[in-house]
Amino acid sequence: MPPRRRRERRVFAPFADLLAAVEEQAITRFSSIEAHFIAAMGAFDTEIARPGGQWTSGDNQGKGKFFNELTAALLQNLTGQPIIQRGKRPGVLLDNVDVDLCFPLDGAPLVIAETKMLGTPQHPRNETSQHIRGRRSTADLPKRIREIALNVIDLKLAAPAGRAEPIGDIATWIQRQSPAFYALFGLRVADDYDHEQLVAQAQMLSNSYANGVGLVLYRPTDISTPVGRTTYARVRPPRGLALDDALARMAREITASTNR
Repeated sequence: MPPRRRRERRVFAPFADLLAAVEEQAITRFSSIEAHFIAAMGAFDTEIARPGGQWTSGDNQGKGKFFNELTAALLQNLTGQPIIQRGKRPGVLLDNVDVDLCFPLDGAPLVIAETKMLGTPQHPRNETSQHIRGRRSTADLPKRIREIALNVIDLKLAAPAGRAEPIGDIATWIQRQSPAFYALFGLRVADDYDHEQLVAQAQMLSNSYANGVGLVLYRPTDISTPVGRTTYARVRPPRGLALDDALARMAREITASTNR
């Protein structure tokens, strides 16, 4: 029996156009393209939510890939250095740890990041089992944080200094030990409860396993209508937790390492 052919992943035009603009115009700040990013998310989710739409929930991973490529492009423009996307690095507990962004290309990682897109609108296949607000980002964020916690500890233990230095207080060790770790999230905020819980969990992560957290938050303008459920408005992240804040800190660490 011949092997099954993998379905070739399609490219969503608004995502491709925004990536091209970031690269061609050497854009370094997410805030300058945030409105375009949110509009692209709305356009994609409109297709997800529309009966008979060209894009389905099975294509939803494309949003994560796009966010990964976008943050890598912004970081490369900030630093002038190549950033690995979706690579693997050796751990202690795991032979290979998946990392979404990594610097440098070779050798022990100095700066790594996980990038995640969470939260989806209600789509035709689940409209009888899911609230019209869609899937809350908080439905998946705790699982992602647990994955992050394991990966962070594993990669820090794998570093030469991580194996040699006594851990002592775990929180202090995580913050000081290389590689520096950042968590970057694009989050569709379903409602006020979702917003409150997302911010609390992001702040907890920033104070524990991550050296920095960057958030992009957006929410439906009106969940009572199909159009309003996929027309999004920006939600301002808490002070210090914007995506640009995290990217700037990553860029400083990368630049400092190349100037030594």
